Amino acid sequence: MLDLDMAPYAAFVWPAWGVSALVLAALTVRAVIASRKWKRELARLEADQSQEAAHAPPPQAAQRAAGWEQ
Repeated sequence: MLDLDMAPYAAFVWPAWGVSALVLAALTVRAVIASRKWKRELARLEADQSQEAAHAPPPQAAQRAAGWEQ
C-alpha cells in the first residue's frame, strides 16, 4: 500500500512538495492570464488590420486579375 511515513524527513519533504505545488499552480495561472491577454491583443490587431484593409486599394496581383492594372 501507500506508505507516507517519512519519519525524520517529513519536516523537509512535505513543505518542499507544498512549495512545488504552489509554484506550479502560480505558473499555470500566469500562463492562462497571459494567454487571454494575447488573444485579446490579437483580436484587436486583426480588427485594426481589417479596418485598414477595407480602406486600402486591392493588392497589385488582385488588380491584375480583375483587369484593373494601369
